[in-house]
Amino acid sequence: MMDGFEAVLAQARQALQSVRSDEDDHDAPAADGTGTACEGLVQVRTEGRRLAEVSISPRALRLPAEDLAEGLRAAANAALAEVEARSTVESPPITDPVALSEELERLQEQSARQLARYTRSIDETLARMRERG
Repeated sequence: MMDGFEAVLAQARQALQSVRSDEDDHDAPAADGTGTACEGLVQVRTEGRRLAEVSISPRALRLPAEDLAEGLRAAANAALAEVEARSTVESPPITDPVALSEELERLQEQSARQLARYTRSIDETLARMRERG
């Protein structure tokens, strides 16, 4: 009787593993991004969501500090926005929650039936033992 219950649990595990495998198949390296500001005098390159390179032309050092700071911020934000845009396009498809829910509901119903049979079998065995005993 336990074999049926174990089979239901194995099916549930297999369904969950299938979902995990689908997600793992879509893991990709993080997108890179670039941004420029101050008419190309400030350049930023990102790898994923981290700054990988910041390049400032010596001519940019003649700019007022506030302008240079604003240029760095703008270039970094542009590079990160590019990463985000690419990540959104390249993101893996989401597992269909309705299908997953239906499959899990079916497995839950099946496991409940198996457990009821198992419990009934135990009750019958105990009843026979009382009769003998």
